[in-house]
Amino acid sequence: MKKIWNWFLYLFLLAGFPLLIWAGLYSAKDTYIFWKYGIEKNSEIIALDHTSRSGRSGTTYYYELQIDENRLIEGFSYSLPVGKSVPVLTLPENPEKISLGKQDSSLFEIFSYSIGGQFRALLVLGTYLFMAIYGPSTLVTILRDRNKFINQ
Repeated sequence: MKKIWNWFLYLFLLAGFPLLIWAGLYSAKDTYIFWKYGIEKNSEIIALDHTSRSGRSGTTYYYELQIDENRLIEGFSYSLPVGKSVPVLTLPENPEKISLGKQDSSLFEIFSYSIGGQFRALLVLGTYLFMAIYGPSTLVTILRDRNKFINQ
Protein backbone atom coordinates (compact mmCIF):
# COMPACT_ATOMS: atom_id res chain seq x y z
CA MET A 1 0.00 0.00 0.00
CA LYS A 2 2.84 2.40 0.83
CA LYS A 3 4.37 1.83 -2.61
CA ILE A 4 1.09 2.75 -4.31
CA TRP A 5 0.90 5.91 -2.20
CA ASN A 6 4.49 6.80 -3.16
CA TRP A 7 3.68 6.29 -6.86
CA PHE A 8 0.65 8.54 -6.47
CA LEU A 9 2.73 11.21 -4.73
CA TYR A 10 5.44 10.94 -7.41
CA LEU A 11 2.91 11.36 -10.24
CA PHE A 12 1.22 14.22 -8.39
CA LEU A 13 4.54 16.08 -8.13
CA LEU A 14 5.29 15.50 -11.81
CA ALA A 15 1.83 16.71 -12.86
CA GLY A 16 1.99 19.67 -10.46
CA PHE A 17 4.89 21.37 -12.19
CA PRO A 18 3.21 21.70 -15.60
CA LEU A 19 -0.11 22.69 -14.01
CA LEU A 20 1.51 25.48 -11.99
CA ILE A 21 3.40 26.69 -15.05
CA TRP A 22 0.17 26.67 -17.08
CA ALA A 23 -1.70 28.62 -14.37
CA GLY A 24 1.07 31.21 -14.20
CA LEU A 25 1.24 31.66 -17.96
CA TYR A 26 -2.55 31.94 -18.21
CA SER A 27 -2.65 34.62 -15.52
CA ALA A 28 0.30 36.48 -17.06
CA LYS A 29 -1.36 36.35 -20.50
CA ASP A 30 -4.64 37.78 -19.18
CA THR A 31 -2.84 40.54 -17.30
CA TYR A 32 -0.74 41.43 -20.35
CA ILE A 33 -3.79 41.53 -22.65
CA PHE A 34 -5.63 43.93 -20.31
CA TRP A 35 -2.49 46.07 -19.96
CA LYS A 36 -1.76 46.21 -23.70
CA TYR A 37 -5.24 46.24 -25.30
CA GLY A 38 -7.60 47.22 -22.48
CA ILE A 39 -9.87 50.17 -23.06
CA GLU A 40 -10.72 52.25 -19.99
CA LYS A 41 -14.41 52.72 -19.34
CA ASN A 42 -16.39 53.90 -16.37
CA SER A 43 -18.69 51.33 -14.88
CA GLU A 44 -21.48 52.28 -12.56
CA ILE A 45 -21.95 49.87 -9.66
CA ILE A 46 -25.72 49.31 -9.67
CA ALA A 47 -26.03 46.82 -6.80
CA LEU A 48 -24.30 44.07 -4.89
CA ASP A 49 -25.81 40.90 -6.36
CA HIS A 50 -24.34 38.36 -3.93
CA THR A 51 -21.15 37.28 -2.20
CA SER A 52 -19.32 33.99 -2.21
CA ARG A 53 -16.99 32.98 0.60
CA SER A 54 -14.20 30.47 0.23
CA GLY A 55 -11.62 29.50 2.79
CA ARG A 56 -8.71 29.75 0.39
CA SER A 57 -9.58 32.56 -1.96
CA GLY A 58 -11.48 34.75 0.49
CA THR A 59 -14.67 36.55 -0.41
CA THR A 60 -15.80 37.29 -3.94
CA TYR A 61 -18.27 40.14 -4.36
CA TYR A 62 -20.58 39.90 -7.36
CA TYR A 63 -21.85 43.27 -8.53
CA GLU A 64 -24.35 44.32 -11.14
CA LEU A 65 -22.48 46.78 -13.34
CA GLN A 66 -23.51 49.08 -16.12
CA ILE A 67 -20.85 49.77 -18.74
CA ASP A 68 -22.08 51.96 -21.59
CA GLU A 69 -25.55 50.51 -22.24
CA ASN A 70 -24.72 46.96 -21.12
CA ARG A 71 -25.54 45.47 -17.74
CA LEU A 72 -23.62 42.50 -16.44
CA ILE A 73 -22.76 40.72 -13.21
CA GLU A 74 -19.06 40.42 -12.45
CA GLY A 75 -17.13 39.06 -9.50
CA PHE A 76 -14.36 40.99 -7.74
CA SER A 77 -12.09 40.28 -4.80
CA TYR A 78 -12.68 43.83 -3.63
CA SER A 79 -15.64 45.49 -2.01
CA LEU A 80 -16.75 48.27 -4.35
CA PRO A 81 -18.91 51.32 -3.56
CA VAL A 82 -22.52 50.77 -4.70
CA GLY A 83 -23.91 53.74 -6.61
CA LYS A 84 -20.46 55.04 -7.55
CA SER A 85 -18.48 54.91 -10.78
CA VAL A 86 -15.36 52.73 -10.96
CA PRO A 87 -12.82 52.65 -13.82
CA VAL A 88 -12.48 49.26 -15.53
CA LEU A 89 -10.59 47.90 -18.49
CA THR A 90 -12.51 46.06 -21.18
CA LEU A 91 -11.25 44.21 -24.22
CA PRO A 92 -12.34 45.42 -27.67
CA GLU A 93 -13.09 41.90 -28.97
CA ASN A 94 -14.76 40.77 -25.72
CA PRO A 95 -16.37 43.74 -23.92
CA GLU A 96 -17.95 41.49 -21.27
CA LYS A 97 -14.52 40.50 -19.97
CA ILE A 98 -13.42 43.21 -17.59
CA SER A 99 -10.78 44.00 -15.00
CA LEU A 100 -10.46 46.79 -12.49
CA GLY A 101 -7.93 49.39 -13.61
CA LYS A 102 -7.20 52.46 -15.66
CA GLN A 103 -5.52 53.01 -19.01
CA ASP A 104 -2.29 53.98 -17.26
CA SER A 105 -2.32 51.13 -14.69
CA SER A 106 0.88 49.12 -14.48
CA LEU A 107 1.09 45.38 -15.09
CA PHE A 108 1.47 44.82 -11.35
CA GLU A 109 -1.61 46.93 -10.55
CA ILE A 110 -3.78 45.02 -13.02
CA PHE A 111 -2.43 41.69 -11.73
CA SER A 112 -3.03 42.68 -8.11
CA TYR A 113 -6.61 43.75 -8.92
CA SER A 114 -7.29 40.39 -10.57
CA ILE A 115 -5.65 38.31 -7.82
CA GLY A 116 -7.20 40.17 -4.88
CA GLY A 117 -4.63 42.63 -3.59
CA GLN A 118 -0.98 43.59 -3.60
CA PHE A 119 -0.01 41.20 -0.80
CA ARG A 120 -1.51 38.22 -2.65
CA ALA A 121 0.12 39.36 -5.88
CA LEU A 122 3.52 39.52 -4.17
CA LEU A 123 3.00 36.04 -2.70
CA VAL A 124 2.10 34.60 -6.11
CA LEU A 125 5.05 36.30 -7.81
CA GLY A 126 7.37 35.13 -5.01
CA THR A 127 6.10 31.57 -5.44
CA TYR A 128 6.80 31.63 -9.17
CA LEU A 129 10.22 33.18 -8.60
CA PHE A 130 11.01 30.41 -6.10
CA MET A 131 9.79 27.81 -8.60
CA ALA A 132 11.89 29.31 -11.38
CA ILE A 133 15.02 29.14 -9.22
CA TYR A 134 14.54 25.79 -7.46
CA GLY A 135 11.97 24.00 -9.60
CA PRO A 136 14.25 22.63 -12.33
CA SER A 137 16.80 21.19 -9.90
CA THR A 138 14.02 19.70 -7.77
CA LEU A 139 12.41 18.13 -10.84
CA VAL A 140 15.73 16.66 -11.96
CA THR A 141 16.31 15.24 -8.46
CA ILE A 142 12.83 13.70 -8.37
CA LEU A 143 13.29 12.12 -11.80
CA ARG A 144 16.83 10.89 -11.04
CA ASP A 145 15.99 9.40 -7.64
CA ARG A 146 12.52 8.11 -8.45
CA ASN A 147 13.34 4.54 -7.43
CA LYS A 148 14.44 5.66 -3.97
CA PHE A 149 11.41 7.91 -3.72
CA ILE A 150 8.90 5.25 -4.78
CA ASN A 151 10.42 2.33 -2.85
CA GLN A 152 10.66 4.09 0.50
